[in-house]
Amino acid sequence: MTAPAEPSPAPVERGNVLPINDLARSYQPRRVWAAGISIAWNLLIAALFVGTGAAERLYKHFVPLDPAYFPAAFSWVAPAYFTIFFIGYALLNFPLELWFGYLEERQFGLAKEGVRAWARDWLIGTIQHGAMFLIGACVLLIFQVLAPSAWLVLTAGTLLILFLVTTYLAADLIPLGLFHLQPADDATIARLSALLQPSALPPVIVYSHPGLREFAGGILGLGNRSVLLLSRSTLELASDRMLRFVLLHDLGHRRYHHNLLSALAGWAWVIIGLALSDRIIPARWGYNTAVFASPLYIAFLALTLSAWMAIGEPVLAYLGRRLEYQADRFYLRHGGTLDEMRSALDELARQNLARTEQMRRRETIFHPLPSIINRLHAAGEYQTRRKA
Repeated sequence: MTAPAEPSPAPVERGNVLPINDLARSYQPRRVWAAGISIAWNLLIAALFVGTGAAERLYKHFVPLDPAYFPAAFSWVAPAYFTIFFIGYALLNFPLELWFGYLEERQFGLAKEGVRAWARDWLIGTIQHGAMFLIGACVLLIFQVLAPSAWLVLTAGTLLILFLVTTYLAADLIPLGLFHLQPADDATIARLSALLQPSALPPVIVYSHPGLREFAGGILGLGNRSVLLLSRSTLELASDRMLRFVLLHDLGHRRYHHNLLSALAGWAWVIIGLALSDRIIPARWGYNTAVFASPLYIAFLALTLSAWMAIGEPVLAYLGRRLEYQADRFYLRHGGTLDEMRSALDELARQNLARTEQMRRRETIFHPLPSIINRLHAAGEYQTRRKA
């Protein structure tokens, strides 16, 4: 089913207006600025690493010669180079992560744990991120060394398998140590099943974290590995109306295979970025140092691919908003009402500090979720068309 074009900003109608949350009006713009500053900072780190010659000097420290290609005798260099690269990135990124991820959250009373608990979670996530970066960079370099003319095809095929497998097993790949996971008990299953009747309830996993206050969750996995992930705060604090909206909305995501479509869209964008990067990255650099099939290529790729992903933020966010509108329509077709949806979104906004007032397009361009007023406007128009 093809979703219609994203609606233009909704006119402010009395039925669409929700109470304005002043705390959200102050908090959400800071999150947007945090995302923009983080993207710019990461690009600056990569640009300085390459542009100042630090990337080449680090490579020359390990491989002082100038081989035509990366020699097997220096195969140990690649993991060492990538490890130093990532550690430097993580250390330079740490102040921003601390400010936007903890200190600013604490200013709004949202950080329930101390800084040591936050640092522990940051370290676990960084180690897992670093391991994935190291493995991915080494595999890409191996493809370039073994198959210089077909490395991009091999990379595309490997990434496609990786995207599909990780999407299929998403519920099993939640980072260890960050959340406490357990199957929903019988009472929870009975409550959610009663709210969903006559629709069938997928397997439910409840997750918790001492610092989690938001209503959160969603459908993870594909096919027979699909599970509904719900936070304990959602189950304990949300009303039945809000839960019914969330459940039917997420069943819409599953019905239209949105997880699969999102994975394929992300994969396609990455592959296009790799192909364009390969055309841009020079064959030799600095003092006539070979770039292709060497760790230096990964340093260049970190810059070009980061820039490409930054360009892709509004594109992928636009696709995400269209999927949300489609899931909202599924909710309305399966027993949901506009009044219930309005009440649920108001409850979600109050708990998650989401803005409810009319926002300008440039304020929503990077958001994968439509603004609440636009969602209510689109839902109202859809209900009107259904009754006509």
